[in-house]
Amino acid sequence: MVGRFGNQLKPSLTISPCVRERVMYLPAPVKDGAQERRSLIGTHRILVISPTPSVLKMVAKAAQPQGWLLFQAEGLSEIKLRLKDLNPQLIVLDVSHKVAEEVDALSAVLKRSEEVSSRPLLMVLGDRDSAVRHQLASELIIDALIETPVDDLELAVEVRTLIRVRQIASKALRDRDILNQLFELSSFSSDFEDVSAVLESMVGRLGDWMRMPHVVVTLGSAKRASIAARFDNEPGNFGQSLVERRHLEIGLSGEELCINQSDGVLAGEDVETLPYIGLPLKEQKGEVLGVLHAWGGPRLPDASQLRVLRAAAGRIGAEIQLSDSHRQLEKMVETRTSDLTALLGRIRAVNNQLVEASRDTIMRLARAAEYRDGDTGEHVDRMSSYAQIIAKQMGMSAEEQALIKLAAPMHDIGKIGIPDSILLKQGKLTADEYDVMKQHPLIGARILAGSRNKLLNMAEEIAATHHEKWDGTGYPKGLSSVEIPLVGRIVALADVFDALTSPRVYKHAWSIDEAVSYIHKLSGKHFDPDVIVAFDQCLEGMLEVRAEHMEQSADAPPLNVSPAP
Repeated sequence: MVGRFGNQLKPSLTISPCVRERVMYLPAPVKDGAQERRSLIGTHRILVISPTPSVLKMVAKAAQPQGWLLFQAEGLSEIKLRLKDLNPQLIVLDVSHKVAEEVDALSAVLKRSEEVSSRPLLMVLGDRDSAVRHQLASELIIDALIETPVDDLELAVEVRTLIRVRQIASKALRDRDILNQLFELSSFSSDFEDVSAVLESMVGRLGDWMRMPHVVVTLGSAKRASIAARFDNEPGNFGQSLVERRHLEIGLSGEELCINQSDGVLAGEDVETLPYIGLPLKEQKGEVLGVLHAWGGPRLPDASQLRVLRAAAGRIGAEIQLSDSHRQLEKMVETRTSDLTALLGRIRAVNNQLVEASRDTIMRLARAAEYRDGDTGEHVDRMSSYAQIIAKQMGMSAEEQALIKLAAPMHDIGKIGIPDSILLKQGKLTADEYDVMKQHPLIGARILAGSRNKLLNMAEEIAATHHEKWDGTGYPKGLSSVEIPLVGRIVALADVFDALTSPRVYKHAWSIDEAVSYIHKLSGKHFDPDVIVAFDQCLEGMLEVRAEHMEQSADAPPLNVSPAP
């Protein structure tokens, strides 16, 4: 049988027709690795490093319903090539047949993959007392351990769990990009004197982000277009007739228009204008004000990018409406000064609502991680308010106070990368399971890393350090004292205080006196003494926040308060 890339499959690896439909074995690397990588864009890949046919068949059985592609590698050189060319999302490593040199090579390659998006999940199969197994556990993050002899049901469950973990992590990364772009749109400055300068700046950002060389905003009635802003990396291929024709088509229908390469060729579209996407710019009543055009990139925007484009179209429409309103008000200023003030107030309110709606989206995306381990989301609302109050007491700027309230809810976003078998376990975690759980601060930091946005930078610091302790006994890095960022020290205390004073399925809520006494006992050990001083000074304000939440929850326990020591 021949695989997708022309590889002759080994006769010993024959699988049933139902498996062959969705999962394929490619035992030997192909010569053109670049062509193979291009063909695999958008697919999910499992690399099985094992000479045992039974292991391959068991993994195939688990992966087949998910539509994942299965690859095999044997030998040091083949392992290196497969890791380089395929960039697999999941590696199943059978260490019962590996020598130390092969494991060292695999370990070195995995250590170089620092980003969550490129680091494959790792499942290790081997004897409990295997020296190679212990070596890997000490050097790498292992996502699942299975003892040999392998039980096919256990292996199937673990493979499907890790596939689900990768899917959730991939979605989290896409949501991070959406969150970043939505925040940029919500905080975009509109202080330019000319609305065209605002639009030029916005379409430039969109063109760079989507890798579309042409982005144009046209305004006017459905039958006549005028260009308000343009971003053009190839001025010689502007396409004036294209935007006029598409403006008419979209303006009359009021609907989005997407044309991919194949559709455009069939329709006689100029190949230089493909792929194309056009979004109508509408006012609040639904009337089309203009059209946002983008074309010429490598592919049409995916669903995540399209969400940001729609938000951008809404913001551009708001800027256009804002500009039109200003022009109308300037004409009326001499005769209707009093009405002008009221109208400007309404316009600012609309703009503030747009900004608040975008920030509300950020909070809801961040809160999603809390729902995965059963939290209703009230915890992050309370503890982020506590963190903001403590930050104010410690003299942080107004901007930093606002950022910590938005960033604190993302402190446990790394739990997205923890398998359900560990995160939702009812009993006590084993030592190995606890080691996996302690990886969630690093996973969260990697999810949030790499942004130039102040909010996500602070969220990364908080995610990475909220389990560190003042005396250096915390995790993941054992930081101590002022090595721990101040925002991490503040969120650590706010998180513990809310956890102690809130009911859980496994405990009753502590009284305020009990919680304050416990926190004081940990001064200089778990918590920064200066943060505890600020906590004492602003406790009354924190209890007011707690009382507001109690009014919304009939199950909240009554307060038992005495003056803070």
